[in-house]
Amino acid sequence: MKGVSNEAAVNKPGIGITALPADIRNSNILTNENLGLLASVPELPFVNAAFEDDRLKNIIQYYSIDPAEMEKELHYYATGLLDAGKINEAWQVLLALN
Repeated sequence: MKGVSNEAAVNKPGIGITALPADIRNSNILTNENLGLLASVPELPFVNAAFEDDRLKNIIQYYSIDPAEMEKELHYYATGLLDAGKINEAWQVLLALN
């Protein structure tokens, strides 16, 4: 009898697009490809308090009086990060709104 493979644990499926927060899923800026990358994580990320990013800080500071514009800028920034393959960083940028 063969042993049980750990392949299922290693290749854990992503959370899927329907599990994305509504503000991300319904973004007019993030593309379907961006959403697919975000949905490929094995579990919904949480805010990492140790995450440091100067551009993120600048966006939050500059757009703090206009949350709708801040969301747009964060989504644009996340798109660039996703295009560079930086999924975890993009998640941290998107989670900054919550």
